Amino acid sequence: MRTLVRALILITALGAASLPALPASAAPTVTVDSLTISSASPTAGRPITATASVRASGPLQADVITIAVRDAADQIVDFPGARPATLGTGGTTFTSDPRSYPPGRYTYFFAYLSGGVWTNLTPRQSFTVTAADNPVTFSQDFDGPAGAGPNHGLSTPVWFNDPCWRQACTGTIAEYKMDHARLDGQGHLVLTADDRVTPGALCGTQECKYASARLTMIEWATESRVAWSQTGGRLEVRMKAPLGKGLWPAFWTVGHNNPTVPWPRSGEIDVVEIRGDHPTLAEQHAHGGDPYLHFGDSATIPGGGRVDGFHTYAVDWDAGPDGYLKWSIDGVVTRTLTAAQAGTSWEQSYRHAHTLILNLAVGGPEWVGLPDAGTRFPAELVVDHVRAYQKPML
Repeated sequence: MRTLVRALILITALGAASLPALPASAAPTVTVDSLTISSASPTAGRPITATASVRASGPLQADVITIAVRDAADQIVDFPGARPATLGTGGTTFTSDPRSYPPGRYTYFFAYLSGGVWTNLTPRQSFTVTAADNPVTFSQDFDGPAGAGPNHGLSTPVWFNDPCWRQACTGTIAEYKMDHARLDGQGHLVLTADDRVTPGALCGTQECKYASARLTMIEWATESRVAWSQTGGRLEVRMKAPLGKGLWPAFWTVGHNNPTVPWPRSGEIDVVEIRGDHPTLAEQHAHGGDPYLHFGDSATIPGGGRVDGFHTYAVDWDAGPDGYLKWSIDGVVTRTLTAAQAGTSWEQSYRHAHTLILNLAVGGPEWVGLPDAGTRFPAELVVDHVRAYQKPML
């Protein structure tokens, strides 16, 4: 049976249906309640399994249920252990057989075959397999109760409120507040922008119009202590961004020496910036050095995606003298800056440790513009995970 099932999967290629689908009204609806893998940090050569909990609105005989996997090139590399099953309202939990994967980024989802038709379900999740000698150096999946702060579950706090809004940093018109970054109880950190401004709060010389969150790993209130930093490696975030003119979410770095070495010489790597009125584009930039280096541009979300869906944005960083910065979206490389291209800025700005910033800015009239009548508040930046690896993977 297992050989036959696997042959069916290969022939139909998970979605290449050989028979027409039944009318929607004739088929039960199948819902995926949860979808997980067995390791938070999978490594090459170590088998992992995947588990899905699903239920149907009525009895459904599935010829095959499986957890399908596609690599960054959209090739099928499924978990083994597909089997027939009857799905119903009582729910079914399916766990795959174990399988190991080579280093890379993968997307997985629950799928079933019924009546000769493959159905691929959402949500789709992603995981990254690292080389066995490439440890995770920082990881946060934001599991915890709704309303908990961004440091929940960490042994020591690493995220702090950035007071730069008082100087209208990046032209923001938002007051940054820690209570605007909270867990949603479903494995996400949510940064919210709204109008709950502290009375009298000033963004520079102007009254703040909005409140939001900018989380930094530099504790500016206590002798500018740097809670976490790293030289080189891989830095990634999985998030979905709000849409609307004037909204400016970002995941980025500054040099750990930023408290004493002025920007841009301290260095900046914009892993991703989003302009809320550009739903299919992600901004990828590097700033540094003297003379000033400004590298980068926008990149189109692969596969026709939009920034208001979950995507994994990453930078792979070789900090050596002949190194590079390599940006990617969902495992697809979109931009590369080499040390040779950066010139003297490389030595000044990209060979020392950097620390992380995660924010949802509002305003910035010189680039993103101000909110207009079409911008809806509250606006939410939803973050699924933040992760760092010791070495680059791409």
